[in-house]
Amino acid sequence: MGNELGRLEKPIAFAKLPLNFELEAISSEIEKLGESQWHMHVNQACFSGSWDVLPLYSKEEHIDAHPILQCFSIEQTDADFIPLPVMKHLTTLANFLEQFQCSLKSIRLMRLQGGSKILPHNDHQVSMEYGEARIHVPISGIDDVDFTVDGQRVPMTRGDVWYMNAHLVHSVSNLGSEPRINLVIDCKVEDWLKNIIKSSEQKF
Repeated sequence: MGNELGRLEKPIAFAKLPLNFELEAISSEIEKLGESQWHMHVNQACFSGSWDVLPLYSKEEHIDAHPILQCFSIEQTDADFIPLPVMKHLTTLANFLEQFQCSLKSIRLMRLQGGSKILPHNDHQVSMEYGEARIHVPISGIDDVDFTVDGQRVPMTRGDVWYMNAHLVHSVSNLGSEPRINLVIDCKVEDWLKNIIKSSEQKF
């Protein structure tokens, strides 16, 4: 009944969250990662240009699997997700994740090269109303990026932490030449997260 009532309300398309992100320290850690750890996004019908992924958390059963399997965001699953070995080199980022008082699922870095586009699409039931949230943290290359959700532009700046309703149609265009890198976190919506999304001073 609770979920049915929640779906009758106008959903929040995106909201800025009051979480502390040590941008420069985390950027420095990411810059030291090897290029071989990035992998082209497998859903090539979803984008034009170049869009790749560096997995940080994956399903426990994929801890020793090929990185392509680790890159997948598995929607609506109760599987356990755990840190991959690369997280040993991302200690400041790991400290940031400790602020999340909810269960973490797939976590990855996503890089959209200059001139590339993520085409309009939606991710089925990935929203607060369905108990699963997607969080975006822009790290680099955001100045010339047009990120829209449900026809509205998300006013992201570097180091911001944003909830976005991925169940709604969204798209991204990198209009600049610099690669855009976002930290993308999927997590379960528990009371703590629901409260900070709903109480956000910048929600749309």
